[in-house]
Amino acid sequence: MQGGGLLQSVLQVTVADTGVPTGDNLPDIFGRYQVLEGAIRFIPHFPFERGLSYRASFDPRPFRLPEPSEVLTLQFSLPKEQDRPAADVEQIFPSSDHLPENLLRFYVCFSNSMQRGRVEAEISILDPEGEPAPDVLYRAPVELWDKSMKCLTVLLDPGRLKRGVGPNRELGPPLKVGQEYTLAIGSGMTDLSGHPLRKTFYKRFRVIEAIRAHIAVDRWEIAPPAAGGRAPLVLEFPWPLDWALLSHTITIVSADARVVGGQTLIDHGERRWSFVPALPWTAGSYRICVASALEDVCGNSVMAAFDRPLRPGSDLTYEVANRSISFQVA
Repeated sequence: MQGGGLLQSVLQVTVADTGVPTGDNLPDIFGRYQVLEGAIRFIPHFPFERGLSYRASFDPRPFRLPEPSEVLTLQFSLPKEQDRPAADVEQIFPSSDHLPENLLRFYVCFSNSMQRGRVEAEISILDPEGEPAPDVLYRAPVELWDKSMKCLTVLLDPGRLKRGVGPNRELGPPLKVGQEYTLAIGSGMTDLSGHPLRKTFYKRFRVIEAIRAHIAVDRWEIAPPAAGGRAPLVLEFPWPLDWALLSHTITIVSADARVVGGQTLIDHGERRWSFVPALPWTAGSYRICVASALEDVCGNSVMAAFDRPLRPGSDLTYEVANRSISFQVA
């Protein structure tokens, strides 16, 4: 049941001002009323504002109770939300300061959830003289954020990375071997609270030779653990792999085809992957299953190189299949 004027005369909610005595005219809060069993509920049309004081007055006299009752008042407020610290750039991947000429992407990780719409103006690659390098970054129609709005994918122009296509022929590769560049994240990036980045962030790096080969799983170095403990299984790679993809494209499977649960750690410039099982290792055979989606920092996959040569009449499709490596725990 919902009430009107009678209920408003019984339960009145106003904006409170500690300098105004009770009984003076104070701004009413508009809302609706519900009669519950032994209670009256007031629901404001708009949420109560944090940090603002309100006064609720309950007058039981219209109910003509046998025992006279006084008007009851309650002053209340919702606490202000604590201001979150200004956002920082926490990490950038690849984390190495030596990156290949045909680097495909960066991941920029922020401490706070961020707003859309500032990437083109605030993120750039600076050349060795500290000036913005033209036509290096790919400006996606939609900014590439993860669901948390804390991780942004920044792509270099794929057209300039692939040899033999128009942009590469006209402009050459976006980065040049031996040169130093800087990825600049401007302080104009803002978080969801509207606060700007604490300060402009710079990642300086030197360009090394390009990597144009598929990920050779058989070249990985494996350090198997011993049975009976939770020592990590460690994989080491010849060159850095994609940080984001590494977290979910490698799984450990036991001899009975069950996925082994545990936690992973990626370090050494994304050249090492470690897996700590949730339960102690048991002796036996295991497989390291590598999804075909895994890529390195240049977009090379376990199936093929990103910038593979094209032969006239060749079929651009190729088999999509996982790779696996067997190892023993003894």
